[in-house]
Amino acid sequence: MTRASTSSSVVVARLLLPDDANVAGNVHGGTTLKLMEEAGMIAATRLMASSEANKESEGRCVAALVRFDTMIFHKPIFVGEVASCQCEIIFTSKQSILVEVMVTAEDISKGETRVTNTGWLWYVPMTPPTAAEKKNWKIAQVPPIVKPEGEAAIQKYEKAKAKYEKRKNRGEDGASGEFDAKETNSEFDTFKSQYIAPTEGRSPAGSEQVLCQMVLPGDCGKGKVAFGGFVMKLMDNAAGCSAWRHCRTNVVTVAISDMDFVSWVSLGDLCSIRSKVVFASSKSLEIEVVASVASVTSDALNGKDNIVARGLFTFVSIGSDGKVQAVPKLVLESEEDMQNAFFGTQRYEAAKRARIKGSH
Repeated sequence: MTRASTSSSVVVARLLLPDDANVAGNVHGGTTLKLMEEAGMIAATRLMASSEANKESEGRCVAALVRFDTMIFHKPIFVGEVASCQCEIIFTSKQSILVEVMVTAEDISKGETRVTNTGWLWYVPMTPPTAAEKKNWKIAQVPPIVKPEGEAAIQKYEKAKAKYEKRKNRGEDGASGEFDAKETNSEFDTFKSQYIAPTEGRSPAGSEQVLCQMVLPGDCGKGKVAFGGFVMKLMDNAAGCSAWRHCRTNVVTVAISDMDFVSWVSLGDLCSIRSKVVFASSKSLEIEVVASVASVTSDALNGKDNIVARGLFTFVSIGSDGKVQAVPKLVLESEEDMQNAFFGTQRYEAAKRARIKGSH
């Protein structure tokens, strides 16, 4: 059966409270991410509601977040405003669902609304094992949606399809697959030879942060699986701590790129988030964040955590006047620091070229 994308449209809204914000009154990026993922999960699950896979699993099909693609923070949200998360499915493959999400913030005392966040979330529907199987979850077949009408909708659909095909052909499965190290050895050698350590600045090691939290029932949905938004909020919190350690000012999330989920987070797991600054431009920081879990039901008993997600968060420093200000320079101390900064520079320059191309 073919379903229209609008049949899975979702709006989730909530009033933002002081617990959701930092000391400056800006709502945490992680709070917004959790809201966006909640809406995206509902949309993807609704699409699967009438699927054969859901019927065969007796309604236990789970929409698992596997990638957060091109997340942008356009404007801040403040305490006392109502955040509304609107989303709809814009593309499906046989085994994945792409949900476009837009967040607006409403000042209910003034009746003014503005767009604050946009992003694309990729989900894969999963069905639990039967009592006889007792092992792995299975990827379910996704019912196709009707190809949209209208020039703008068609362009969005084709862009999503092109992204899907590109990743499928490359076989990427991580945040560092953007550039081929073999093709950039000479450029990296040039980067190292031209690097001059700044007289003032902070090292990546100085920004390293580790946060740990046990996964509780309130963090989970169907199948005792943690919501993707729960993990993303922890990751944003850790990234924010790393950004603060580097800047020692109020810092805010402005973008997230290449966030991939590679495994489950389940009830009772100990989730650990590790973050550090890997690149700094004049006014922004790129922070690498890796989430891992230790579980009593996995091989983690041997002392090793299993990586479940990784991503790159971009932060800016906000001055006392409320404006973006320069960030401390990054002092590179090791070969790993050099590699991270080199690839960060490439991503930064590629994004700059894309913005210039898009403005023409």
